[in-house]
Amino acid sequence: MASISMGDCHLNNLPNELLLHILAPLPTPQLLPLTVLCHRIYNLILRILHNRIIAASELESHSLLLECYHPSAKLTEPPYLCTYHGTDGLTTYNPSKNDIHNVGKLEVLRNMYSRFRPHRRDLEPGGRRVRGPPGDVPGSRTFPGAASDKFKGETVKQVLNLDGHELFTQLCAQTNLVKIGPRNGLFTCFVAVEEGVVRVWREWLKDQAVRGESKHTTVQEEVVEEVGKGKEPVREVQREGTGIYNNNILWVSQSKNTGLRFNVKERKLRRDAPLLVRVDEDTPVSYEIEYDELLIRTSHLLLMLEKSFVQEDNTSGKAVVFGSFG
Repeated sequence: MASISMGDCHLNNLPNELLLHILAPLPTPQLLPLTVLCHRIYNLILRILHNRIIAASELESHSLLLECYHPSAKLTEPPYLCTYHGTDGLTTYNPSKNDIHNVGKLEVLRNMYSRFRPHRRDLEPGGRRVRGPPGDVPGSRTFPGAASDKFKGETVKQVLNLDGHELFTQLCAQTNLVKIGPRNGLFTCFVAVEEGVVRVWREWLKDQAVRGESKHTTVQEEVVEEVGKGKEPVREVQREGTGIYNNNILWVSQSKNTGLRFNVKERKLRRDAPLLVRVDEDTPVSYEIEYDELLIRTSHLLLMLEKSFVQEDNTSGKAVVFGSFG
């Protein structure tokens, strides 16, 4: 029987399949420090994290709950459930089998953002949630759509008013990762993704409103020109980037883990009576903001998803819940 020296028994001699089997059960915070060991371990961990991010971005078993309101509307503005719209760059990204080509790709994964659309769910006159038609449970194997389809509703719109002396207004924003329970209004897990106060400047609102009007005019002109030629008005509008340096996104905090993109439209105020305004004084303005997308750093979403799994495992199942469930 051939003897094996202790010098031959080290981690690098193990096949990739066995190393993946060892590394896969580790949570992401424990995997990341191991990437500095060698190029081979880095490459294997990159493959694991890529698969995890693909699974985490769509949130098949969880939902995102967004709370965003002016401080004066804290008690009146309801939370919004969000539907998944995609992750830019994730479909085209493919880790290379060559260790050298994968250097720096962890940073590429870290800077990916998943896009979600907030929706306002309709209420019945009595304040109860509108029930959908009977059928299969969303998220089940026989349901024709995705689990998030259950929560689609009306587009979220708000009105921001600024007096003449105000340079900005504020929005309190909090994003939570939840898992909907079997009864309405009850969550089986609840993890805070990020919370902060967004400062919305007067000049930013003005620029976004002008940009939105020019973009709408450009699209209309192109469609009219195509129809006049007897062609179908088919045009794919190029989506704006979701990078951390995009000025059209309002970030909730300095870490830029979550951000909001709005469609802004100025509301013309009625001037029933003449107003005396100084030359250097701004007039009151009002803008309607439509929630276009909620952006979440996909790697951060993965960490919060793993945290929710730990929370579910530690739940004893014993709780006292006060509330009205319909």
